[in-house]
Formats: sequence, structure tokens, C-alpha cells
Amino acid sequence: MVDTEGRLANLGESAQISVSGSTVVIGGYSFFMPVRITGTGFLKFNGRTYRGAFVITQKAGLLNALDVEQYLCGVLPAEVGASWPDEALRAQAITARTYVLRQSLNRAKKGYDVVDTDSDQVYKGAGVETEKTNKAVMSTAGEILTYGKEIAQTFFHSDSGGHTADISDVWGSKIPYLQGVPEVVSYKSPVSSWSAKVSAAKIQSVVKKVTGTDIGEVSLVQVSEVDQGGRAVTMTFTGSKGTATMKASQFRINVDPRTIKSTMFTPSGGSFSAQDTLTPSGLVSRKPVKPLTESGMEFDEEQEIAKMTSEGVFTTTELIDMLTNPSKKKSYYQIGLTRTKRTPKPAKTPTPAPARPRSKYGYAIERAGNDFMFYGRGWGHGVGMCQWGALAMAKAGWTAEKILMHYYPGTVIKRFK
Repeated sequence: MVDTEGRLANLGESAQISVSGSTVVIGGYSFFMPVRITGTGFLKFNGRTYRGAFVITQKAGLLNALDVEQYLCGVLPAEVGASWPDEALRAQAITARTYVLRQSLNRAKKGYDVVDTDSDQVYKGAGVETEKTNKAVMSTAGEILTYGKEIAQTFFHSDSGGHTADISDVWGSKIPYLQGVPEVVSYKSPVSSWSAKVSAAKIQSVVKKVTGTDIGEVSLVQVSEVDQGGRAVTMTFTGSKGTATMKASQFRINVDPRTIKSTMFTPSGGSFSAQDTLTPSGLVSRKPVKPLTESGMEFDEEQEIAKMTSEGVFTTTELIDMLTNPSKKKSYYQIGLTRTKRTPKPAKTPTPAPARPRSKYGYAIERAGNDFMFYGRGWGHGVGMCQWGALAMAKAGWTAEKILMHYYPGTVIKRFK
């Protein structure tokens, strides 16, 4: 260990740390901050294992200082499933690397780059590392997303509920590559549907806190504007003393983002998918869009060609040709149908359902006594990459690069030095 005056100390295998003013007391000795603690191997603190060094500063407290690639090795398995497909992990690695570098530009005055919770991105140190997630980090080492001459802002979330959000509806800024986009591959996550009960008193308190208006006893909660994906944008609250309006994202955060998991509400708990049209009179169902895989084939056709492969329909030369030239899969699919005498089923190029326009009208949130019942889909703010959507894309054959271009259109992957 070394302190700001260059004094060295050997702490042994363990030591109790306490802070008093501008000094750090370790093992009964006092040192002036900042203090840097290193070891011959991993370091441990409060039961967790870490790479790099510990730095204790008066401004930021205890920090883990380490190389960005080492840091990412402790992020990936904490943010996504360690057993997820390689391309989903690679997409998360590039997104997370870009995120931490962008955040570091704004945190110089605070004395740190990111925190280790979902306020930034979850980081749990070396103890959660796996060979598979570390490989995803190393295979993308140095790769980040850029827009023009700037590092992109790569916000991400768990589950969009079917359509990501426009950043302007959530935080107010306008960023070309952070506009809402639909999910193109169907998936089901643990939060594909959820419900939450919020008391009228809690809502009254939140409205007063955010808007400064005491509307009195709340009698009606309405979604007054939805975006093109069906996500609530603004909400209107009516009480015994008046009415107030706020952004749905503000309401969610101030109630509790773990209770109101997203702003992708489903009216009265009805079944509402990303392909449904929401109108003032109710829901109009539309046929789901069939997703395409990386080779340009529909997902069920991709599964069929995999079945033919397992049946030995293709020669080794043909399999190698398909592997090196994915675009030829469509032709081999037709060849396979002929050889197996199955009914030909020409591949179709699906036409995405048209985006519904932003709508301004009110649908009421269901009331149950002194509580209001919220039903919804997904989890998170909805901006940028959807982790469960990326998982579904990777399973359908999409590369990390193609996944990222879907969620951050117009950005470019570059390698920083």
C-alpha cells in the first residue's frame, strides 16, 4: 500500500479499514488520502473478489481501479446470462465498453467513472467471471460505438416490452440513434408481463413532489399520450383539488422503478402485444411479423434447414459452402426440399407492421378501492439496446454487429487505442 506522501506499508493478508477526515486508518496506522492498495493477486473486500487495485479518496471513497477490459469481465456475467449465445455477449461487451468510456468523460469532477449498480451498469468484480463471458470481452477488445467524432451514448435495459423508447420521451434530449425501434424477433422474458398496485396516497405524494401541485385525493389516473410503440409518454392525474400532468418516465422513477417496471402499460391488464394497435375504443390485433434471420431466411425456415442438416441431406462440401456463404442457405433450402420431397415453401420477405402514430387520448388505469392497478410488459427505461431482444436476435442468427446497428442505427463500430 502507498499513500499520497509515498509512504509504503505491508498490510499482510487482511486488514480493517476505516476513514477519519482526510486520513485512512489501516491496521492501526494512519495514512493520508488518496491511498492505493495493491496485491500480488486478487483483492477482496466485503466478500467480493476484485482485479486491479483499491484506491481510497476523500471525494469518492473506496474505488476499484483497473483496466477497462478487466472491468468488463466483471460486468457481463452480472448484466446478462453467462450462458447466452456468443453474439449476444459480444453485443453486450461492446455496449458496456462504450457506456463506461462515455460516462468517464462526464465524471472527472466526481472522482470516479461509474458506480457498480444498475444506476450505471452492474459490476460484481472477478468473482463472477466465466470463461465464456471473458471470451466475449477479449474478442471485442477496444471496440466501441461512435457517432460522428463522438463516443456514442449506449444506454441499455432488460426488456423493452416489444418496442424501445425514444430518449426524448424519457430524458428530454434528442439523439438520432436513440429513437424507438420495434423488436424484430419474438421472445418471452421473466417480465414479459407484470402487475403492480400503487395506492392513491402514494400517487398524490408523487404528483406533488414532481409537479409541485397538490391535486388532493386522487380519483382518476390516465395515460394521456402514447408513442408509436404503445409506450406511455405522459400521464394525467385528477384529484379533488385539481389536475396535473407529468412524463410517464418521471412517474415510474418516483413511485419505484422496481414496482412500476416499465412504462409499456397494457390497458386494464388486457393482452397487448407489440403488434397490436391501441385505439381509444380498445385494441385492434394485427398478425405478428415473422422475423428474418441473418441469412435472410425466416426463422422457421432456418430451423427446417438445421433439421435437414441433422438428417444428412447435404454433403460436406455443401455444408462448408453454407457456412462460409450464409446467403446461399436460401438456395440450399430449396434443394433440400426437393431431395426430401417435402412441399416447397418459398421464403417470404415479411413486411413489418406500420408504426402507429403518436396518439393523444386518455385511457384510464384500473382502480381497485384505494389503489390503482398497473399492468405492463418489460423492465427498464426502454432506451437503447434491449438485452432480451438481443438474446432473441442472437438465437435467430444475428451477429453482434447487426444487433447493435438495429438498436443504435447510424452508429459505427471503431477500435480505440
